[in-house]
Amino acid sequence: MKTIKQLADEIGVSKDKVKYQVGKLPENYLVKVGKITHITNDGMLKIKEILLGKNEGNSPGKNREITHFSPSEENELYKILKAELSSKNELIETLQADLASERTHSREQADKLSDLAAQLAELSRNNQLLLGAEQSRTNPALLRSDEDIIHKHKAEEGHKKGFLQRLFGKINAKQREAP
Repeated sequence: MKTIKQLADEIGVSKDKVKYQVGKLPENYLVKVGKITHITNDGMLKIKEILLGKNEGNSPGKNREITHFSPSEENELYKILKAELSSKNELIETLQADLASERTHSREQADKLSDLAAQLAELSRNNQLLLGAEQSRTNPALLRSDEDIIHKHKAEEGHKKGFLQRLFGKINAKQREAP
């Protein structure tokens, strides 16, 4: 297997000519590893045949679906894939470490936010208390003394009690008259 550049150098044509012919090849003649396209031996023979105008022997048959790799091609492909896999695994480990760091940071920020929300609630409660105290000092309607409030409360209770006593008194009186 060779890359487009390697094949172009081997047969002495431009990379663009090889790339153009590679675009016409069926997928089974190509192996993509990352961003690099490798051409199989069958694909190389086909491109050489087209570009050089002669048959270099062992040309691939039409509609061939299975590409057989030579042991050296398999070895080369294995090495390329192993390097890609190693690179991807390193990237995954790095990303997992970054994700763990971000999660820790996120938890710390959530804890800080929770603390700030508790402080805000405390400040709001204190603000309401102070605002109420300030209003009671400055508003004449709220300047009534505690005695006025207690007296009013007792009067309301007495009124309720008097009503119930009158009601039950009438009921008791009727019950005494009935026998």
